[in-house]
Amino acid sequence: MTERIDNPKARKNRVICRSGSVPEGWVIVGEHHSPACEGEGANAWVIKLPGRREVVVEESPIPTGYHKVKETTLDTGNGKATGWLIEREVKK
Repeated sequence: MTERIDNPKARKNRVICRSGSVPEGWVIVGEHHSPACEGEGANAWVIKLPGRREVVVEESPIPTGYHKVKETTLDTGNGKATGWLIEREVKK
């Protein structure tokens, strides 16, 4: 079965404090301020389960089964940042 790129399960974002750890298999796609987290400014990460291709911030873990395709710039929600286009590896 082929997963669609617009899979809604892969597009649900979550916010976690920067002091926490990113759950296995998830990627960081932006930053945000959360009153629930310590500190001022962008004190939280916006995370999600990646789709087939995803743009992630430079600090993001790369899940097993994905690889970096190219360096890019992205809007993190708190300004521009360096990031990576990642892609799920194709099983042959």
